[in-house]
Order: sequence, then C-alpha cells, then structure tokens
Amino acid sequence: MKKILYLNIIVIILTFVVNVLIFYSINFPLPFDFKGNFKDYGTEYILIILLIIGLLAYLIASVKIRQNNFKNKFLHIFLILNCLFLAFLVFEGSSEYIKKKKELILREMEYIKQAKKDIENDRVTYKFAGGLAVSDYNEETENNIDSIYKNYGVTYFNTGCIVDFMDLKAQKKYQETVKPYLIKRNGKNWELKMKSEIEKIRN
Repeated sequence: MKKILYLNIIVIILTFVVNVLIFYSINFPLPFDFKGNFKDYGTEYILIILLIIGLLAYLIASVKIRQNNFKNKFLHIFLILNCLFLAFLVFEGSSEYIKKKKELILREMEYIKQAKKDIENDRVTYKFAGGLAVSDYNEETENNIDSIYKNYGVTYFNTGCIVDFMDLKAQKKYQETVKPYLIKRNGKNWELKMKSEIEKIRN
C-alpha cells in the first residue's frame, strides 16, 4: 500500500510541475520567473480538479467488488485517474508548445525576409517597446538625430508599451541578418560612433 501511496504523491507533484510548464508553453517564449508568475499558474484550479478526482475515486471505491480493502481500492483508482489527468496535461502542454514553436519559426522567417528587403533599400529598422514616445528634445535636435540615424542607414521604431515576447524573440533573426550588412556599411563599432555623435548633439 505504501508503494501506491508514494506513486500517488509523485504523480500529484508531477501534475503541479507540468501545470507550470503548460503556462510557459502557452506563453512561449516568456522568460522563466517562478515567483513573479506564480499567481498566473492556476494552481487553485489544479487543486479543485484533484479534489474532484479524489471524490470520484472515493465514490468508485465505495462500490463493493469482492472483498478488496477500501483504502487499497481508493489509492489504486486515485492513481489511475491522476495518471489520466497528468497524461491530458502533458498532451495539452506539448500541443501548445509545438503550436507556439511553429508560430515563432514563421515570424522569424518573416523577419529574415523583411531584413533582406530593408538591406536592399538601405533602410534597416530596429523595433523596440519603449512606452509612449515623448521627446525630451526640441524639433531641431530631433531632426539632427534622425539625420545621424539616416547617415548610418538605421531607423528606430517605438512599438509602444506592450511587450510581445514572441515578437522580441523573432526580432533577433532580423538583427542577426542585418548585423553583417551594417558592419560592412558603417565599419566596426559603428553603433558606438553613432551614439557618440548623438550624445554630442544632445549635450
């Protein structure tokens, strides 16, 4: 009986672990933050389902079949139902991960395609999430900064305050594609040179 009890405990622990993994599968490629995202794991729903499974196992075990011990029947039935629930969670999590992975690959391909097009037009665009775009400088200073960006063949586009981790991940392919081109066009350490020129104007 102890063996069945230990198996039930292991399966329950695995259920909570898989539930956390499902959260990250659904929100892939969200960075792992156990404490920060704990409230979003839906642990309370897993507890409710486990209680329902326990009740169902109790009702089934209450049915008299031969002379089997009630506790033994309950633990066996509880284990079977928990294994089925765990298998369902694994299937759902795997399906979501595969779906998100395919979506990421498609976005990466789109960014690579866009990068090649921007290279041809000599107009590389870097996207970033920076909240509301409120300038601290006057119009003349902003125009001078834009001229420097244009001189180096780059543009910076503020996408707003909403952070899309899928898009941020896919953008890395864009950056990887345009990097060699910008080095060839502007020379090594071109970003440092550009930032230095911008700082002179700002100051």
